[in-house]
Amino acid sequence: MKQTKKGFSRRSKKIEERPQTVEYGNDWYTQTREAAKPRRTASEEMEYRRQANLEANNGKDRKDLYTDNWDGDVYKGSPVNILTILAAVSILVPVAGLVFAYQTYGVLWG
Repeated sequence: MKQTKKGFSRRSKKIEERPQTVEYGNDWYTQTREAAKPRRTASEEMEYRRQANLEANNGKDRKDLYTDNWDGDVYKGSPVNILTILAAVSILVPVAGLVFAYQTYGVLWG
């Protein structure tokens, strides 16, 4: 008894039809395991995707993947970002309130 299944490769964005034939008998488990194995190794898959990307972009790298703010994994950009602004505001507002309260003690309140 033979059974043919059509599977789809999860290894690439392009869905490839992969017919798989498993003959049920004494070694059906081994045949099923062999049919389920990926057709490419991880390095072959990475090379396949790199080549497909080069073909899709006519051999040019995407400009949005590169920036002057990064040197590998080290950030070389401006030290001012939203986190430093939030930290400065959360420190300066209470300090300004305390300075105002100290300057106006006895005049406006107390």
